[in-house]
Amino acid sequence: MKSIKIVLALVVLTLSLTAEEVLKNPFLWKVEKDKQTSYLFGTIHVPAPELSALPIKVKKAIDSCDGVQTELDMNFMNQMKASQLMLREDGKPLEKILSKSLYERTENKLKSINPALNLKPFSQMKIWALAATLDILEEQMKNPTLAPIDDVVFRYGKEHNKSVSGIESVEEQMSAFDTFTRTEQIEFLEATLDYMDEHKDAMKIMKELYLKGDSKKLFSFLNEQFQDNKYKKLEEKFMEELLYKRNVRMAKRIDALLKKDRKKSYFFAFGTMHFLDKKSVVKYLEKNGYKITRVK
Repeated sequence: MKSIKIVLALVVLTLSLTAEEVLKNPFLWKVEKDKQTSYLFGTIHVPAPELSALPIKVKKAIDSCDGVQTELDMNFMNQMKASQLMLREDGKPLEKILSKSLYERTENKLKSINPALNLKPFSQMKIWALAATLDILEEQMKNPTLAPIDDVVFRYGKEHNKSVSGIESVEEQMSAFDTFTRTEQIEFLEATLDYMDEHKDAMKIMKELYLKGDSKKLFSFLNEQFQDNKYKKLEEKFMEELLYKRNVRMAKRIDALLKKDRKKSYFFAFGTMHFLDKKSVVKYLEKNGYKITRVK
């Protein structure tokens, strides 16, 4: 998932359909080396009824493994920690930080999602956290009782007595966002609002392509969004900090974990874009001698 749009997008069929009926071609890869078999599974970080249950292929892969690793450990304390790290410490209200026009535009966007919403509950959030929340907020409000498929994977592993953990710490993931200056974060908020106004169906299309499991079409769709050079420098930094650097760290930790005990196997579930393109986790693992094939 190139540019800010990827993260925003990383962000409906009837409830009677199961995930196996809908998600027939999951982003699932087999990782093999020295008779050790593990799996990579690409997720999407938005809740949806059609992703509330895991496909049979994914369940079988998890069942065959000793441990499950998501991006973060999904325990309650980590979720609380993440929420705390999204807050500013300067104590200033947003109206003192944002221009009047940007403040009003952001509040109007919230009201367009739900008339009862306003910026007061978000007043102490870091600007990047507010921007990242905006685009997925509508999906969250549509499905308030559902968790993203990452959480479903984590719970399934825990319920089936697998060792469960995160490949990154909360602090590591949050610190990637904190590399952006306040000016850059404000620009990120503006870019988010522009994108939401110009690409109203982007999340719907993203979800449809994810459900189809077509990596070429998904990646092509994302690249088509990057025609405007207005935020080029910001987007390049965003990709470097939020995707490429993390891909290297994730791949190194996967390699270290698999080398630690060649008799153990793991199921790794990260955002799908971590497994696509030339600088992906997949490519780094292949360079280290792993054979990686898409599970059909």
